[in-house]
Amino acid sequence: MAGLYSLALHDLRISEGCKNIAIIEGLRRRFRIPLTIHLICDAELPIHPELSAYLQDLTHSGGLEIVFHGLRHTCSKDVASLGAFYHKHQAEYLDNDAGHQAATKRTFRALAHLLQRESGICPPCWLATRENHAVFRALNPLYIETLLSLHFQDKRITSPVLSLGSPNGVEIFFLKKLAGAIFWSSALFGLNRVRIVIHTCDLASGSLPFFEAMIAKFNLRGFKPALLRELG
Repeated sequence: MAGLYSLALHDLRISEGCKNIAIIEGLRRRFRIPLTIHLICDAELPIHPELSAYLQDLTHSGGLEIVFHGLRHTCSKDVASLGAFYHKHQAEYLDNDAGHQAATKRTFRALAHLLQRESGICPPCWLATRENHAVFRALNPLYIETLLSLHFQDKRITSPVLSLGSPNGVEIFFLKKLAGAIFWSSALFGLNRVRIVIHTCDLASGSLPFFEAMIAKFNLRGFKPALLRELG
């Protein structure tokens, strides 16, 4: 099976409006490969008609994929602090709340209707409770992302994630080491579906050359760029 990697930008907020267009265009010019956008639906897309039209045009042309990435990307302080070093209280689906679940269903369906495309779901930080995963499955998304795999409706694809996602220089140093280890592990174990993830905080941290270097390494191994949906 030919190796594929996806390049995704996480944490783009609808509320940022047309600012998002410049961010996406900058990445498309820089990397010149298909781009998957993990969209935080903290506002309704029709409120920003220029952004809405832009996303519709690119998804229909096949140059872009939109993934539902939650409603707010924050969780309450009621969530156990044991894993806070990792999720930093940004994993909103570690909360179980009926109102939030209803809003998730409504917003996910509205996004799919607007884009006229099946969408995947990626809970922020790749974390969610069992109850919230049941909500996701009931929506029949194209796939549900976790940290280690992609769960399509008829199969599970093991897929490592290469990500930094921190504005902290010390954290970035160790995360780069971890990403390098994941790269070599993927080669050692023959994992041929890899997710490369840029977070919005990486755009200002000087991390983009690191991602360019990782992509160059996968290209040398014969991997091809793809939208996230194509990893299935």
